[in-house]
Amino acid sequence: MCALALVGQALLTGPVAAQEDLAALLSSSYASLRSQLEANPLGVPLLVTSFEEGDTMRGEIHALVPQSFDKLAARLSVPRDWCQIVLLHLNIKACTHERETGQDWLTFYAGRKVYEDPEDAYPLRFAFRAAHAQAEHLDLDLRAAFGPMGTSEYQITVGAIPVAQGTFLRFSYSLRSSALSRIALNIYLATLGFGKIGFTVVGTGPDGTPEHVGGSRGIAERNAVRYYFAIQTYLEGLAVPGTEQFERNLERWFELTERHPTQLRELDKPQYLQAKRKEFEQQTRRQKELDSVGNGGQPDPDRSGRCPPGFRPPIRFPRYSAAGTA
Repeated sequence: MCALALVGQALLTGPVAAQEDLAALLSSSYASLRSQLEANPLGVPLLVTSFEEGDTMRGEIHALVPQSFDKLAARLSVPRDWCQIVLLHLNIKACTHERETGQDWLTFYAGRKVYEDPEDAYPLRFAFRAAHAQAEHLDLDLRAAFGPMGTSEYQITVGAIPVAQGTFLRFSYSLRSSALSRIALNIYLATLGFGKIGFTVVGTGPDGTPEHVGGSRGIAERNAVRYYFAIQTYLEGLAVPGTEQFERNLERWFELTERHPTQLRELDKPQYLQAKRKEFEQQTRRQKELDSVGNGGQPDPDRSGRCPPGFRPPIRFPRYSAAGTA
């Protein structure tokens, strides 16, 4: 697991160091993790881990993807395509894309697992940056300055390099908690989230069965896996005619999550499909409105992802985990 720790350390030391070293770090990680990926007990070439560093928690995925690097990099580098990806996640109610003064912005409307109107969800506004989309590696970075209950420093990173089997990919999702969000999280873990687990095995029970990580690290891992399955689903769906992609992707994402019901089952299939079809309609309508009027009349954030004086995000007590998912 040294390679995982090395990549994680690079992310914490700042974007410049991470950009300079990413291709070499991913190559080192691939060499170190290849045998574990090929023999993974999850049944797919996928490794899941999580970290807590101070107030920051992060879920991270390393995976072998059969799609060619060129195809993967070309599609994941398109900001608007990410709205087709993240909507598959059951906590994302809609996603919209805007381009303002040379900067791409993605707004994830985060809410409950069941259907919810985007108006009732929390808008996480991410600045999208493709730091490197070159022949030798891909480096994507999405950052949102703030979230619900005082959470902040949301970051999604994707790194990838070409390998013989297709593409070696690392996905990471992190955020910084607040005092209020930690109180809410502790309440959740003691009630609705009690007993929920992640994927990392941390020990063995008295009966010899594996014991998995729980708590906030479990949340981080479940969240990261749901997003990764959305990426995998989207890439696979590119082979399907455009008019059939959305329904096919809904079916495929649900099927992938159902392989791990202990960690990921929240809704039955009819509930999930019905909610996502309605949310897709809402997303399509919102995107058309934005495209027709520019930024939809909203104040423009500056390049840091922070909004100017006078803009106030919705203040409400979310009906979901402070980490964005259960």
